[in-house]
Order: sequence, then structure tokens, then C-alpha cells
Amino acid sequence: MTVSPGDKVLLLVRHVTRFEYAAAAIQGYSEVRKTPMDTALQRVLTTKLEVEPAVALRSYDDYFGSRVHYFNHLEPHEEVVVTAESVVETLSSASYGVEYSPDPRPWQQRTAEFMSWSASVPDLEQYAQIEHAVSTDLPSDGFLKELLALAHTFRARFRHDPDATHVHSTPEVLFEQGGGVCQDLAHAMLGVLRRAGVPGRYVSGYVYDTSRDVGGEHGPGSSASHAWVQAWHPALGWVGVDPSHRQLTDWRYVCVAVGRDYTDVQPIRGVFVGNHEQRLSVEVTVSRLT
Repeated sequence: MTVSPGDKVLLLVRHVTRFEYAAAAIQGYSEVRKTPMDTALQRVLTTKLEVEPAVALRSYDDYFGSRVHYFNHLEPHEEVVVTAESVVETLSSASYGVEYSPDPRPWQQRTAEFMSWSASVPDLEQYAQIEHAVSTDLPSDGFLKELLALAHTFRARFRHDPDATHVHSTPEVLFEQGGGVCQDLAHAMLGVLRRAGVPGRYVSGYVYDTSRDVGGEHGPGSSASHAWVQAWHPALGWVGVDPSHRQLTDWRYVCVAVGRDYTDVQPIRGVFVGNHEQRLSVEVTVSRLT
């Protein structure tokens, strides 16, 4: 089915995370970021979060506007299953738009924290190896053109290789190994943008794989949570760009959380008391509704 400019699309996202412990955990404390955000470019129609064993769920919006659910298991348990299911309406031109909650401060103040280095995006000399012309001084069309060119540069430079890095790797490992996953490319692109004076933030969410419509192989991020980048432009606002798919974001993308890097948007994290050995499995499906 073709999507035309201005069209709205309904996407159903189901994300299941299962922790199985080698021995019963005595207690557990967790927080979850799996509920999509309402933005100027997407609208959450329905959403639900279920946890097994059943617990009382509480929630709040964090500093960056992402919805966080948290819960405690205070009785012994051998596994925890967290299932999130949402229906989201997206726009065909979802790469940029006005802020959902406008901030009256000058943009340099609003975006200052997205210019700072962090543990996952440290200041590295390797960023200078990536040639580009992205600048907040460019007109809107020039900014979009150069940002897209940067995404192509990243995808041509680095191969998709889930064995080259791990969840705590910094962009330094990506440059050394020459490959990584969506998280690594997003962190490295943030480093390149910040070094160029362009505010950039990390986005966690999902992407609908259109190859499913024609029976092709699934692309990166189609069966797991995905990561991409939003770069700030004074006239456009936050512009979504995905270096893993070398494109600006569109209706296929569902934003769940934003932050300075992955540590601000982890889908699930927590601590438990018990044997440290555990087995983690994740299942993500993104379906298009008609």
C-alpha cells in the first residue's frame, strides 16, 4: 500500500521482554520505557503495559518527556515478563516538525545539554574522520540535504555487525572495529554533530520494516527496539535521521524516548536480589493496520 504526503498511518507495536533467572530472585526493582510519546508527528491512540508476575504499576514523565513505568517485585519469582502494546498514528512526513510542548527559551538554551559530551558519547578525535557539511547556519533544504548525506556516509563507512560491539561500547569501538549496530551508529553520529556545533539527541523506538509487505528479508531494527538521531535546526526543529537505514525518518518510525544517549532511554533496567545468572529474550513486532 502506497503512502502519500500528508497521509496518516496506524502502526501496532508489541514489545515483549522476558527475564528468566537461574534461581528464584528474592526481590526486584525495575523501570521501563516502552510507551511511545505523543509528539507533533505521532499520536498514541492506545497503549498498555502488562507485567508478570502481576504488580502495581506507577509512572511518571522523565526530564526529557519520556514516559517511565516502574514496579517492584517483593516476593520470590523465577521470571519477569514485561509486555507493551501500543497503536500509534504517524504522519508520512515524520522527520521534522514543531515541538509538541514549545519552550519559550532561545533554542541555544533549550538544546545546550544535547551539545555536551557524556560517557556513551565522549569527545573523540575519530569524529574528525567523518567529512560532512551539516551546520545550523544552513537553510532548511540545505540542512536536510547535508544531514541525509551524512547518514549515507555513516552507512557506507560502517558495516552492520552485532558481534563487533556490546551495549556499553563507546563510538571508539565502532571506529576500531569498523562495524556495530544502530546504537553505535547513533552515538557516533551524535559525536560528529556535537563536534560541529549541531545539537543532537538519541532516540529509542521502533521501525516498521516495509520489506514485510513484499516478503523480503527484515532490515536492521525490524525485530528489536531501534535507535536513531534527531538533529536540531532553528527553522525545522528536531529532524530525525537514521544512519542504519541511511534516510531521514518517516511514517515507519515510532518514537518512544529521547535523551542525550542510550543511558537516558534504556527500554528496561533495574536490580534484583538473587543468583546473578539470567537469560534475557526480547521479541518486537511492528505491524501496519488498515
